[in-house]
Amino acid sequence: MKIRLSSLLTSALIMSAAVLGLSPAARADRPWQDAHVQARIVGEHELSLPLAPSLNSLPDGSPFALGMTGKIYRLDPVDSRLTLLMDELPAITALTATSQGLWAVTQAPTPALLNIAPDTGVILNHIGFSNALAVGSHISALQVTDSKAFLVDDGVPAFVIIDLRSGHAERLLEGAPSLSSHAPLIRHGQPVTTAQGQPKTGGNVRFLLLDHGKNWLFYQTPTGPLYRIGTDILTDSSLGPAERIEAMTNWRRTPSLGGMTISRNDTIYMIDIEHGDLLAFGADRLPWRLLHDEKLYDAQAVTLLKGRSGVPGRLAVLTGSAMPENGTNPAPITNHQHLLEITLP
Repeated sequence: MKIRLSSLLTSALIMSAAVLGLSPAARADRPWQDAHVQARIVGEHELSLPLAPSLNSLPDGSPFALGMTGKIYRLDPVDSRLTLLMDELPAITALTATSQGLWAVTQAPTPALLNIAPDTGVILNHIGFSNALAVGSHISALQVTDSKAFLVDDGVPAFVIIDLRSGHAERLLEGAPSLSSHAPLIRHGQPVTTAQGQPKTGGNVRFLLLDHGKNWLFYQTPTGPLYRIGTDILTDSSLGPAERIEAMTNWRRTPSLGGMTISRNDTIYMIDIEHGDLLAFGADRLPWRLLHDEKLYDAQAVTLLKGRSGVPGRLAVLTGSAMPENGTNPAPITNHQHLLEITLP
């Protein structure tokens, strides 16, 4: 009877894994392996003004950056020239880019979700959502589908879901363990510490990616691990907190990161500031190390660029001084930031 019960439990676990699209073996954290063909740094430019740790690109590969004062800039990937989009726009704390244009979150005390035309800077849509925030909230990242906006709050860790049609905003999963950092931030093999010698975590949930089927959100803190949750889990009003927490799947253990982006084939590119590596983790869950370079220890953000003729794809990586936690305004940067252009294999 015990043997039969054990067999039934094993079968149930395998069936559960199959439902999630995983095999038991796929859950294992395989070590990062050097790819047969490596990526290459093919360009480096010094930036003319300090930027926040935020890079985003439209589907055509046109990149945008966020200034330290919350201004949006077009970024020329050839020479890294920055062009202000529109001076009259309110200060921005988080930015993303879709086929609908730019989506941005304005800074407190009147946070709002804006849809902005990327060519003119005209505001196409404005949705306030102060009712879905808490004292100390800070939106660190967002992703947008045709009907919903998914935001992450790293100040008071939670998801914020906004219906683009009705404007209704809802706060979910506040305090869920996967939204908070639980490990020290490691840079160049050493823990990052405060002036008092205390270890830093790099803040709570900072990275948020959406797969191109718009079915899955990938999210994590700067120290990992990487988690995944279905967009339908967050929008299904029939589900309760316990069911949603169960759906927050630990997808991959990661080192400390200085940036994350996702390609059209759902390959996630990560900048490992612990070891100075460019990592790739695809839908097949095979972990590849594409590049090692000392410059990557200082990475702050990364985005995909349009591939040039005959080139599969490129990344832009922002490097420079370490950034403060929780989106607080930093002191002026003394060390100049740079933009690296990386050609992918």
